[in-house]
Amino acid sequence: MNKPPDLERSPPMTTETALDQQVSIHVLRSVEEDPHGWDAAAPADNLFLQRPYLRALEAHPPKGIQFRYAIIRQGDMPLGVVYTQLLYFNGAESIRYQQSSGRPACFFSTFGQFLRGLVARQVGFYSLVCGNLMLSGEHGFAFQDDNCDHSALVDQAMRQIRRSLEEENIPASILLIKDFYPEHLETIDRFKDYQYHAFHILPSMVMTLDPSWSSYADYLGALSSKYRVRAKKARKVMSKDVQRRMLSLQDVHELQPQLHALYQEIADDSGFNVITLDKHYFTQMKAALGDDFLVQGYFREGQLIGFLSGVINLNGEFEAHFLGYANQWNPSYKLYLNMLLDLVELAIQHRSTSLIFARTAEEIKSSVGAKAVNLTCYIRHRSSFTNRFIRPLLDYLNPVDDWVPRHPFKQED
Repeated sequence: MNKPPDLERSPPMTTETALDQQVSIHVLRSVEEDPHGWDAAAPADNLFLQRPYLRALEAHPPKGIQFRYAIIRQGDMPLGVVYTQLLYFNGAESIRYQQSSGRPACFFSTFGQFLRGLVARQVGFYSLVCGNLMLSGEHGFAFQDDNCDHSALVDQAMRQIRRSLEEENIPASILLIKDFYPEHLETIDRFKDYQYHAFHILPSMVMTLDPSWSSYADYLGALSSKYRVRAKKARKVMSKDVQRRMLSLQDVHELQPQLHALYQEIADDSGFNVITLDKHYFTQMKAALGDDFLVQGYFREGQLIGFLSGVINLNGEFEAHFLGYANQWNPSYKLYLNMLLDLVELAIQHRSTSLIFARTAEEIKSSVGAKAVNLTCYIRHRSSFTNRFIRPLLDYLNPVDDWVPRHPFKQED
């Protein structure tokens, strides 16, 4: 295959398919600029690429994040959509140092620790991300036709979005395409043909739910004795003083300051924080997604001390979303472990096929039944010269996989 053109000498906005039919790429700054076009091309089974979710995120975006969209058409027919997030990375704002930080929580954490002190505070650049920094998994693009060259079309869309950003005097130095499951690599790996470098960050923790489970009791029955006793003890120690209940839209609205403060307490405890949610995020998502967005609160003496959130996706996945809790109560009530167990229960109640726990805290998530799934990302620098040096940097920053997987089910003993 011929060498792909350099990003600095990008091809025009349209290209030709193997069928010699013109493919056009239309870049949007808001999903509402072409609502009918987006709806026609967006997937019916992924809530995170549909307008209600995207519109809500636009209304109250995370700090420092903008959005760009691309609708790809073949003639007059919708072919697919590409969703990107534009992030301005500022080392001084994103990196926090702790004396006992331990192993970095993700690729970006490793990068943050690499850029220390004064050097870190001088780092500032734009990154264009195809995908969703708030989620793990494949939420960056979708096509109506599985037989078209997805890699080539996404690469074309990323180039076109980058050019449109340059017209706004926004130079996107880094292009990142995330997160692909192993079963899709055979087709997606063609990104390497376009000078992208493949790399892995920490695995996403995914739990496949047994279709025979109709209740939380069925899940407990599938656990080995050791883990069943552990789960029951966690519930018992919390039940003494802590009440949990599902929050309505009105509840979320009234408790929004406390929800955001608890989320922020956990975020501030991280050595590196790319995403900072808007203070109205949970209210906005509950209003936009209704019953598909769940928020469960944990109360002690009438005061909110923790919460979890989850999204019921249309493809059968239950997405464990942001959570927060007061660190002072976590040891005595095992809040985090109870939240993981509650997410399992909620996923079973909603007849989900899998529970996406996302990254970090791999060992405790594996103890409730999640398995590590390595997701592949692709990255390149806009400068061909600089792009040559990304591969050694990625190898250096590759996180060490030093946690111990647990096997909580009887059939695994």
